Amino acid sequence: MNETDAERQRRFNELFRARRGDVVAFCGWRADTASDAQDALAEVFLIAWRRLDEVPDGDAARVWLYATARRVIANQRRSRRRRSALRDRLAIQPDGGSAEVFAPGSPEAIVHAALRRLRPADREVLLLAEWENLTPAQIGEVVGCLAVTARGRLHRARFRFRVEFEELQSRGRAARGAHGTHGAQTEGEDDHAHVERTSRAQARQPAF
Repeated sequence: MNETDAERQRRFNELFRARRGDVVAFCGWRADTASDAQDALAEVFLIAWRRLDEVPDGDAARVWLYATARRVIANQRRSRRRRSALRDRLAIQPDGGSAEVFAPGSPEAIVHAALRRLRPADREVLLLAEWENLTPAQIGEVVGCLAVTARGRLHRARFRFRVEFEELQSRGRAARGAHGTHGAQTEGEDDHAHVERTSRAQARQPAF
């Protein structure tokens, strides 16, 4: 560690020792839960370390940290509201509810079934990208991680979704085949019409 790095570390350590109690108290009464307060505290000082040259001296540092904490907690709340909205969107409605009903075995029904089989973290980033049209950087802001981390999570979520979708799709085909309907031509349908219908059905797959 060179002299510049050592000085930077010393300044940060002094800031942390002097202001940690203030930030703990601030986050404690503003955050919704004790867990959120702890997460906010860690995020505030991570930001302070990254932007140490912007942190003012003296009591102004306390104000700077408070403003940073306020933004961090606001981001937490936005993230919670977005997750809640996504959960509501995926919720299975009772009979007679307003949820759209898809035909069993349709691409739409398979998509929803595959989404429900994903882990919540995978489903969240996938829906933020595909339904909310957020970029990896924006997803990172919502879930509280770096853009590169969000990009990796999204890539893995898309892969896992594809695995679940194709498995469900294969099961549906096998079930239809067991009943003698998979790939069968309908009465009066010529070969050309059969191929065209099959191609259209295969094309109706999600772009995840």
